[in-house]
Amino acid sequence: MKSIGFVGLGAMGSVMAPLPVQAGFSVSGFDPAARLDDETGVIMANQLDDLAGCDAIVLMLPDGSVVTSVATSLADAGFSGLMIDMSSSQPEGTIALGKQLGERGIRLIDAPVSGGRKKAAVGTLMVMAGGAAVDLEKAGKLLDCFGTVAHVGPLAAGHAMKALNNYVSAAGLLTSMQALATAESFGIAAETFTKVINGSTGRNNTTEVKLEPFIISRRYDSGFFLRLMAKDVGIASALIKNAGFDAPITTALNDYLAVAVDQLGDNADHTGLYEMVNPAKS
Repeated sequence: MKSIGFVGLGAMGSVMAPLPVQAGFSVSGFDPAARLDDETGVIMANQLDDLAGCDAIVLMLPDGSVVTSVATSLADAGFSGLMIDMSSSQPEGTIALGKQLGERGIRLIDAPVSGGRKKAAVGTLMVMAGGAAVDLEKAGKLLDCFGTVAHVGPLAAGHAMKALNNYVSAAGLLTSMQALATAESFGIAAETFTKVINGSTGRNNTTEVKLEPFIISRRYDSGFFLRLMAKDVGIASALIKNAGFDAPITTALNDYLAVAVDQLGDNADHTGLYEMVNPAKS
């Protein structure tokens, strides 16, 4: 593979798309709502159909319905290469899309990522890849541009893994926020709480990476929308229930995040959930 199309140049896609250029690929980007500067090396396409001749196309889009729409449009335009969905999508939809594209000679890999925008910019994400081994091998050099690649299973396993990861992450986020607010009510300084918990068994990604820069400061600008976390938790909750491993926290966490998105708005950062737990005093 030499020519890569990259569809979706938002918070993550905008910093990921230039990475294959640095590895020697020719990258053409498309996003009706965004453009990249010439110095990134990404060639901006005027329309989606311009990417139809690429060897592979990476999709970094809001959800599975948009992925299906874009993938279908590219197939109609004559694309016949390897499609890589790096979005967070519903696994069942991914399986259906894989069958649909397969009938037209197009191979599909799902390869969602975790790590946030900072890691995305330097190519150190965790890439959770699902699909046939032969397709993963073909896409290996390209996926390596974005970080550490783990082949987690067949098609749609990547999207299942991403949703489950964000379910665990969201649970840690909320409980860490509750613990922080409660600690302060007992006169424990936020900095002390963070230091002690990170030296103890309660440490997690939120306490280690998010508390000080984004939550205690109330900056809430980590770069990952709360609505996207809520979407992934909704996917994971359905997967967990269907697999027979439901627990009270499953529905409670899903419902809480849904209410938070409704109250805080679609543009709220996921670290802004702290305003639900412990609103700033005016």
